[in-house]
Amino acid sequence: MLDVIHPPLGDLGLVLSLVTPYAGGVAPVVMASWLGRKVHRARRARAALADRVTVELIPTSTFDPSEAEVARWARQLGRVHHAADGVPARGSAVRLRYTAETGKMRCYLEGARTAQAVLTMPGFAEVEVRAQEDRTGIQPVRFPAPEGPA
Repeated sequence: MLDVIHPPLGDLGLVLSLVTPYAGGVAPVVMASWLGRKVHRARRARAALADRVTVELIPTSTFDPSEAEVARWARQLGRVHHAADGVPARGSAVRLRYTAETGKMRCYLEGARTAQAVLTMPGFAEVEVRAQEDRTGIQPVRFPAPEGPA
């Protein structure tokens, strides 16, 4: 009856019997490549999250942005993901962090190091952007004391 209504379905059993041995061999290869890609993306995201840059945003006392300035800055922050080329979305996210130190509120912008140029661009006319440099890797220069008579 299937041959009468749907002639191609009559050969379905034959096609499945021919394809099944190959599908059994291809499935592990496909699963292994999928798993390898997931692991690779997770490692890249983890590496990007470990290597981030922080900039401090310091507004003037008369800072009062207009709606257009806020919208322009939001578009600028949206470009950070595109500037962080090769970094998965999870690792290229921008974090806006507020802290209060000694009664003073501070605003920090944190993102992927590969997008540092976009992060340090001033978004508002009355806001200074200062890069927080990691100075732990800088070693002081020491000159050996001269030997002999002075």
